[in-house]
Amino acid sequence: MSSVILAAPGVPGELNPILELARDLLARGHEVVVVTNTMFGPAVTATGARFVAVGGACDLDEHGLSALLSEGAALTPGPELLNFQWSRLFADPIADQHATLQRLLDEDPTRVLITNSVFLGAWPVALGAPGRRPARWIAVGANPLSVSSIDTTAFGPVPAEPGQDPHAGNVAANAGLVAATEPTRLHIEKILRSLGADQAVPSFVDGIVTVPDIFVSLSVHAFDFPRSDLPSNVLYAGILAAAPSAQWTPPEWWADLDGERPVVAVTQGTVANRDLTELIEPTLRALADSDVLVVAATGREDDAIGTTVPDNARVTPFVPFSELLPKCALLVTNGGFGATQQALAAGVPVVVAGATEDKPMTAARVAFHHVGANLDTANPSPVQIREAVVRVLADTEIAANVTNISTAYQTHDARKEIADLIY
Repeated sequence: MSSVILAAPGVPGELNPILELARDLLARGHEVVVVTNTMFGPAVTATGARFVAVGGACDLDEHGLSALLSEGAALTPGPELLNFQWSRLFADPIADQHATLQRLLDEDPTRVLITNSVFLGAWPVALGAPGRRPARWIAVGANPLSVSSIDTTAFGPVPAEPGQDPHAGNVAANAGLVAATEPTRLHIEKILRSLGADQAVPSFVDGIVTVPDIFVSLSVHAFDFPRSDLPSNVLYAGILAAAPSAQWTPPEWWADLDGERPVVAVTQGTVANRDLTELIEPTLRALADSDVLVVAATGREDDAIGTTVPDNARVTPFVPFSELLPKCALLVTNGGFGATQQALAAGVPVVVAGATEDKPMTAARVAFHHVGANLDTANPSPVQIREAVVRVLADTEIAANVTNISTAYQTHDARKEIADLIY
């Protein structure tokens, strides 16, 4: 058995897969320590793993994280917002993350390191700074693969006119993304140089994949874009869905989901749910007169629905997707990569409405593989939602595509495949 460091930034969507790995690796007999923000200490200790706080000024609590996300919400979606989020959430903590990892590796230099892909604390030593290297560094990507390729962009292949170089558009678009996010790279480079790193610093979108020894994409090749130049260190492992919660009690209306009406779930995830008028409330209004049963998972302590809840809707702060999705005919989502993939793995098509973070990348994959509908906005109208739901539920080609892609997910066991990489 090995001693393993698991590490993630203090963002729920990035940390949750690491917590799932902690539970699994402990069950396999490994010694596990988890590094993340102090506010997630109770969640870490609940897995049975040893918790180590990353510490420092970037060890944000819930209020600090909320304030930072609110500050970013005022920025324009696209490069401006991405540079802000990547710099503040993922680059600024590098020095403290690096110091914490070095202390743990001083305790035991044989430790294997498994990080979320945007935990950058191992970048300094990997790029030439003094310090200990882990026995192996495995980065786990919970977001859509966005590494540069001649065959595609993060948003899908650029169409080429007859007679044109089929790669030219992709190469140019990827170069444009790298250029647009150069402020993030420069910010990271400044931090790394202060720590003694002397090697070239890649762009953020490429580096999170190419700098680690191994990059594990929590997805399947069937839900990515075609790539002939995938880096040799990249593996697809399928999804790392949360295990069923023994503490969750089904609500009193749970049996309603077993009726004849198709069940349509709607969610805005666990972070982008401050304004439920973006997707959840329009979906309730859109389907109020439809012969479906809507389950709205708000992801908040309070339901905070600012509109009348129709008779054909059920609202809940939380419901495990492992329990809900097998009962669903469709998921309406803001495009979180995890939720979208859980739906597809369960054989459920999706209607996606998202415009920030990596959500457009997820929506582009949905459209490319024709496994649902991309509304191409974060604020769809009830009419747009209703028309998309009706269209997707009736589309037999979408149903067949979802069945095929679901099969691809079933061929993977992410927990075992990641555990097998440890030596």
